[in-house]
Amino acid sequence: MRTELVLLFIASHLTGVLPTPVDLTNRTDVGGSVQDQHIDLDWLGTLLKGFGPVLVPQPTPLRESLLADDSQSESRADADVGDESQSESRADADAGELPEEETHVRKPLSVDSDFLEALLSSEDEHATDEGWSSGPLSSDIRTRVEEEPSIGATENFAAEIEGLVAPSPIGTHASGGEKVPQSGLQNSRTENAKELSSSTESSGGKIQESVTATPPQDRQHSADNSDLENEGPESSDSVDGNDEEDPAKGNAEEDKDTESDNAIDESAEQELGTESPVIPSWYNSEEYGDDLYPYTGEDPWESWGWPVLPTEAPDTTPEQIHISWGNHSSQMVVMWSTKSHGTGRVQYGIAPGKYSQEVAAEYSYFWYGNNEGLKHVYRAVLTDLLPNRTYSYKVLSGEEESPGFQFTAKRDDLDWSPALLVYGDMGRVGGAPSLARLTREAETGTYAAVLHVGDFAYDLHTQGGKYGDDFMNRIQDIATKLPYMTCPGNHEIEFDFNPYLTRFSMPQSPWPGNMDKMWYSFNLGRAHFISYSSEVYFTSSPEEEQYRWLLQDLTEANSAENRTLHPWIIAFGHRPMYCSNVDGDDCTTAKSRVRAGLEDLFYQQGVDIIIEAHEHSYERLWPVYNYTLVGTDYRDPRAPVHIISGAAGCNEFDGVCINPMMGPKGPWSAFRAWIPGMYGYGRLRVHNSTHVHWEQVLAVNGQVIDSAWIVQHHHRPFGDE
Repeated sequence: MRTELVLLFIASHLTGVLPTPVDLTNRTDVGGSVQDQHIDLDWLGTLLKGFGPVLVPQPTPLRESLLADDSQSESRADADVGDESQSESRADADAGELPEEETHVRKPLSVDSDFLEALLSSEDEHATDEGWSSGPLSSDIRTRVEEEPSIGATENFAAEIEGLVAPSPIGTHASGGEKVPQSGLQNSRTENAKELSSSTESSGGKIQESVTATPPQDRQHSADNSDLENEGPESSDSVDGNDEEDPAKGNAEEDKDTESDNAIDESAEQELGTESPVIPSWYNSEEYGDDLYPYTGEDPWESWGWPVLPTEAPDTTPEQIHISWGNHSSQMVVMWSTKSHGTGRVQYGIAPGKYSQEVAAEYSYFWYGNNEGLKHVYRAVLTDLLPNRTYSYKVLSGEEESPGFQFTAKRDDLDWSPALLVYGDMGRVGGAPSLARLTREAETGTYAAVLHVGDFAYDLHTQGGKYGDDFMNRIQDIATKLPYMTCPGNHEIEFDFNPYLTRFSMPQSPWPGNMDKMWYSFNLGRAHFISYSSEVYFTSSPEEEQYRWLLQDLTEANSAENRTLHPWIIAFGHRPMYCSNVDGDDCTTAKSRVRAGLEDLFYQQGVDIIIEAHEHSYERLWPVYNYTLVGTDYRDPRAPVHIISGAAGCNEFDGVCINPMMGPKGPWSAFRAWIPGMYGYGRLRVHNSTHVHWEQVLAVNGQVIDSAWIVQHHHRPFGDE
């Protein structure tokens, strides 16, 4: 009777006819007693929908293999004969539970407890696995089906479950050790599965999942012992019967299992190797056991042949070297940057080539507005310099050192005529025409310093600071010879002026600087120079603080003694108060912020010359105050003279960075030039107490396109006549 029912269910499965919903009786071992759990198949089918498509019966290689293997079927049948009375009594009891007319379709199905718990727990344990692999779980189910021929309907149902739970992409093994092909067991969810399934062993109704390096023979032995202890008398007899029937065959099959398991382990190791698993360097198999990867005593990354990223050697080569005046005339500040951090110092001495003194450098880690640039910035202050003496110096950083450079210390006497190179708005690319000629000018030894009136590199922070690095390296041939004196422009506003305040160090200011103190002054020959920030009127930088400082500084400069020693007062800041441009900038309106904030102060304190930039053009103005033309010559002018020199070469407008002057020429405009390509810079010379000379140079050929003498015999605040 039992054999007929088995054949009936097999035939119904092959023909695509499913049995009507029946009760599943699950015999579960709980606390040493056997309990029956009745589970409706409709409910179980709903549960199985979470594993994949709707249950569709299909021929499985497992069932075909079992039907073809007559010898194994006979041996299993013989093993069941020994316990025939128990099996028949259970079949009779089961038959009594159903109406007679439904006996052929409502045969109770005995489901092994391990299989049911594996099924119910697999949703939690495998739902998050991308591959939905079943692996040894399916193998365990097939083993139980073969070992218990009395549950033929369970064999059919287990095969259907295997079509829903994704099989391993490699072949699983039946209890006899033969490899079962998986092509017929895969559904749409697992056709492209390529990940290896983790090993799952069933023991005592619990699912244990691990990746193990235990030898396959020991693993098989452990699994067999677990089955014998927990599966009950029937499975024990069945297993023992197989072992007694053909021990030699069992050993051969065990060897096949060993070879197959080894092949699986190798493929798993190769698969893991391609995905670079994270293995802690502290992993040791002696402490944690061989439950992950066998520890060989070597670095696993090296032994498995995975590439080790090269460690970049520290690079402390000094770059971007430039100098500026310090707080006193006997000081010179040297700055540079490096790729890696190193101990910074400067060796210097009387030229040529003497380095008898050494001074340590301050250090700042430069990251704000400079995430891609060189982050290690140094500043060294050379002191006790002799006036007008030429010094040799070189920069040392870590184990690296720069070539030797030379500079001339500032003169502190009055009877000389200092000359300066003056320009603004010079970019790392657009300023190339001016840069080449400026470099040659710096080598002549004629000039005392450079005044860069705002807007550097376009911009110092562009591309994470790479533009700033490039620009600072470009001006190195100039800035290592001449003090590079600066003021901020509108292109330095980003990141709270930090790239500008870190890359440059100016007198009377902390370093790295802050936007609350971007102004300073110094004396040079017969002139008092003032650097101010026009950007306080366009940012949160404190304009009141700058105004108070300017008032105090100008008041001191106008003392009888100081105005006699340094009669010329020359101020420089980025944005103009007046201009003839038509670009809508602050200087083009009658309500200029800069003019409203500074013009009265400069007029009342008798500032002689105001040098500006920002407009990418050149313009020289007649003396003007409050939009009123005061004179049309420069002999004893009664108002400041404005000079705009912002044509050094920016990076805007694809390199054509000359702002047009197509509007009407104001009555205060003495000369203007804006033709594209007419990049240039200015030369300022303070000849003596009464005469200053200015000229604008065309960068392309060195031609002087404009010049003027400014003569003042009555240096005093304007309006005090």
